Amino acid sequence: MSDRRVLITDIVWPDTDIEAAVLEPAGFAVSLAPAGDEETLVREAAGADAILTCFAPVTSRVIAASDRLSVVARTGVGLDNIDVAECDRRGVAVTRVPDYCVDEVATHTVALALALWRRLPQYDRALRAGEWGTRPATLPLRRLTGAKVAILGMGRIGSAVADRLRGFGLWVGEDVTDADIVCVHLPLKPDTERFVDADLLSKVRPGAVLVNTGRGAVVDVEAVIDALDSGQLSGAGLDVFPTEPLEADHPLREREDVILTPHVAFYSEEALVELRRRAAQSVVDHFAESDR
Repeated sequence: MSDRRVLITDIVWPDTDIEAAVLEPAGFAVSLAPAGDEETLVREAAGADAILTCFAPVTSRVIAASDRLSVVARTGVGLDNIDVAECDRRGVAVTRVPDYCVDEVATHTVALALALWRRLPQYDRALRAGEWGTRPATLPLRRLTGAKVAILGMGRIGSAVADRLRGFGLWVGEDVTDADIVCVHLPLKPDTERFVDADLLSKVRPGAVLVNTGRGAVVDVEAVIDALDSGQLSGAGLDVFPTEPLEADHPLREREDVILTPHVAFYSEEALVELRRRAAQSVVDHFAESDR
């Protein structure tokens, strides 16, 4: 396997040491693309046997750039940045790491939901502005026990969120009608883009809380802003966005009723090591199987 090369399209960590520690002893040469744009990746992918990608788009042109390409490995859960149909057409395998961050994302989701339910951002700012005590006229709080939670996407992460929230005495299901808290964990597909829209938000209980730690494009952000303005939502916790990074002048940044985190729900030191190791190992395993 000494003549096989793995192209790493992009990283959001300082180095490729973990990937190299898995791939190089197995005989792979490892290269890191200098940038993640399509033109650069088309050039860098030429002659590659495998592509390891985090967020960079692996388009049909990138896939077609190497007639040796055998596998595209996603360093992550979703496959929306990979042209899977083109891979299928060319007989290129696609791998992912679907369960490395279940604990992290579930914990992040619950943290956002509870902080919004108790209106912690607003009360924090009020205290810092010199105010003290409750504000029932403008920031009323409701008891959590018995509230209804709707989880959109009851997969590994959604189920883990459900388990955690049931521990607080909440009713958990998948129906958004009159929901007090809505947690979004849907994968991004053509039929889920903007799934959370004005119509869906009109069905929740007035003053509900929305949390999205899944995929940004699943939620219509403009509809969320409108729902916040009208009071249909009392708060939103967003870790993912249709365009990332979130634009510097985006109106969400100025709102006290929104908690924003920069696509970090997946992150812990332990999860990151596991993710990188398993993604690289999937390349090794693919060729070990194909060489049999």
